[in-house]
Amino acid sequence: MKDKEKDLDLKAQKKAEKEKTKALKAEAKAKEKAEFQKIYDALDADKGLTKEEKIKKARAAKVKEHRKKINVKLALKETPIKMLKEINKIKWSGRANLGQKFSWVIIFLLIFILFFYGVDTGLRYLFAEIKII
Repeated sequence: MKDKEKDLDLKAQKKAEKEKTKALKAEAKAKEKAEFQKIYDALDADKGLTKEEKIKKARAAKVKEHRKKINVKLALKETPIKMLKEINKIKWSGRANLGQKFSWVIIFLLIFILFFYGVDTGLRYLFAEIKII
């Protein structure tokens, strides 16, 4: 008899604990849902406003200004003039200076051609000695 009573008490205690945990979980879910609802309400602030109020609010915010329209005919007329001004700003190299720069480039290329040819020949000889090739 006592064993049955103890079993019933243990079952009742376990059931009570399960109900407590369920209640705690439900309470935590309700809190989380309330927090998310606050966030959604903050994001959707225009929900209860009328159309006129929404327009007023949008005009007050004015995130981005509209671009001004471009007069295409005027732009086409001014383009060659602007390009000519930009070209005149460029300082062109003289003939002697340009020739000197060209010769330096040719010398630089010849030096590196000789260097890479030597590296290629050395690697070919090394690979032949190691009998990879």
